Amino acid sequence: MKKIFAIIGMAQRAGKVSAGIVAVKNSIIRKRACLLIMSIDISSATKESLQSNCEKLGIPWITAGDKYELGAAIGTAYRGAVTINDEGLAGAILKKSESVGLTIDTTWVVLWPKYAYLH
Repeated sequence: MKKIFAIIGMAQRAGKVSAGIVAVKNSIIRKRACLLIMSIDISSATKESLQSNCEKLGIPWITAGDKYELGAAIGTAYRGAVTINDEGLAGAILKKSESVGLTIDTTWVVLWPKYAYLH
C-alpha cells in the first residue's frame, strides 16, 4: 500500500491529481480522469454517485486506505476521493494494486435484477 500512496504523491507533485469530491466529479465529467481512488470510509451516497459516473465513462476505480491516508499521500489533511489524470501513473497504480491484492472494478454496465431476464 505504501508504494501505491507513493505513486499518488508523485502524481500530485506532477499536477496530475484532482482531489476532493467536487474536483473529482468535475474531472470525471470532463473526461480527464484515468483512475478514481476512493477511501474506504467515504459515504455510501457519494461512493455510488462517483461509481455511476465512472461506469458511464468507462473509468476504473479502486478503494484504498482511509480519508487520512489518502490525504497524507497528496499532502493535505484528508480527502475522500482523488482522480489520477495521467494514463501512465494510473496504469502504475493499477499494476501495484493488483500485486497487493486490491480489487479493481472496471464494470461499465450494471445489470439490475429486474432486467436480468432480458439478457
